[in-house]
Amino acid sequence: MSDQPQQQQKPAKTKEELEAEQQKAKEQLQAILDQSRPKHLGYGIASGVGNILGAAVGAVGIVVLAPTLGLGVGAKQGGILGGTVGLVGGVVVGAVGGVALAVGGAVQGVTQVIRGAAATPEAIIAPSQGKWWNEVEGKWILTKLDEEYQNMLDVPQDDEDILGDAIKDAEKSTKPPGAVTASKVVDTAYYDALEIAPDAEPSKVKRQYYLLARKYHPDRVGKDDKVCADKFKDIAEAYQVLSDPELRSKYDSEGKDGLSADRTGVASDGVNQPDPALLFAFLFGSDKFGDYIGRLATATSAVVADSPKIGPTEARTLQHRRVTRLALKLAERLALWVEEDYDGAKAIWTSAAEDLAQASYGTELVHLIGKVYSLQAHRILGSSRSGMGMPSIVQWAKAQMV
Repeated sequence: MSDQPQQQQKPAKTKEELEAEQQKAKEQLQAILDQSRPKHLGYGIASGVGNILGAAVGAVGIVVLAPTLGLGVGAKQGGILGGTVGLVGGVVVGAVGGVALAVGGAVQGVTQVIRGAAATPEAIIAPSQGKWWNEVEGKWILTKLDEEYQNMLDVPQDDEDILGDAIKDAEKSTKPPGAVTASKVVDTAYYDALEIAPDAEPSKVKRQYYLLARKYHPDRVGKDDKVCADKFKDIAEAYQVLSDPELRSKYDSEGKDGLSADRTGVASDGVNQPDPALLFAFLFGSDKFGDYIGRLATATSAVVADSPKIGPTEARTLQHRRVTRLALKLAERLALWVEEDYDGAKAIWTSAAEDLAQASYGTELVHLIGKVYSLQAHRILGSSRSGMGMPSIVQWAKAQMV
């Protein structure tokens, strides 16, 4: 009998675990199929042509590359004779593979056109019924805000029921500064600014930047707080370098001297650094605009450190909650207008816009949100009239050119 310890086998998955995995796989597959479902014939033709052209380009690539690769491999292993055999084999493989890819693309393209044609009647009728097209789920949706409101009453505002475990995991895996030796890096200033160890994973770098930047953001602490303003600037500069693998490697080996003045490349004559407030707004939006934008997916990804626990199903649920909250807030803002108190509504909206404009890049965001509202309103009104939404979109575009 051997004295060596036997390798411990992993326990077999239960029937419930296997069924849960199969159900999740089915949901993910269905989500992919739904996203490819065309809205109407126009979308079907566009998607179908795209599939056919893409397959054709891929087929040409295979036909061209396969003989070349076959010649190279054959010549390396068998000289002239091997190269000849490889060339012939490559031609055959390229021809077969190219035809298969082209035919597959054509079939998929025709299928999309047929699906688009089949969906057109519903695309004409659905808008008149108050439905809207959900591109993520690939279907027409009838939203009833009163029902959505009731459904949201028991949902945590911070979505802790979905994000809780992922956030806890992210917090546990975050190492404090000095947890590992810094002897392998020339300078630790950027790591210290983000309060992370030099071996922190990219997901932790992003998470720490998000949390600290929110903490010291001028919109939260006030624009007159110079200490926090400097801290906010240092955090942004650190993230700009440590989030880029090439710049991080250069910084680790040479320190700040190895970077350009604007910290966007290796050492050279640089320009002024980009505005740290603009960097944060570009990545994560603005906290002050929470009732108008909500929590972006990039912010969620940062706070959970790209946790695998937040998959496609969880992401769709979070997005649904986000747009529902925004819709309910928008309905509140429109209530006075619906009640025909136009002056009161305009006064409140003007006051809110002036307050939002005080945030970093607030004026630009207010104008952008206004254009999005205007475009969506014209699209929905046009869709309800024609089923396609084109007449009002054209009118909206002309108005923007005046």
